[in-house]
Amino acid sequence: MEARSHYVPAHRHRSGGVEYGLYFTAVFGISLVPAAARMVAPKRGAPRKFFVTDAWARAREVTPVIFQSL
Repeated sequence: MEARSHYVPAHRHRSGGVEYGLYFTAVFGISLVPAAARMVAPKRGAPRKFFVTDAWARAREVTPVIFQSL
């Protein structure tokens, strides 16, 4: 019988700092438009957020997911 480990180190070294920055910038730029729309017409009961802050939060959320899938 063969034992296989599913060990994944908790801290992944990010060797592609420039590549990460490029992806972050692209995701941030793309998410500015829907964030601005959400600022102008927020959902009922939702607090109004500054669109740059909302887009930045979205980019911080999405970019690591892209790198996990690579």
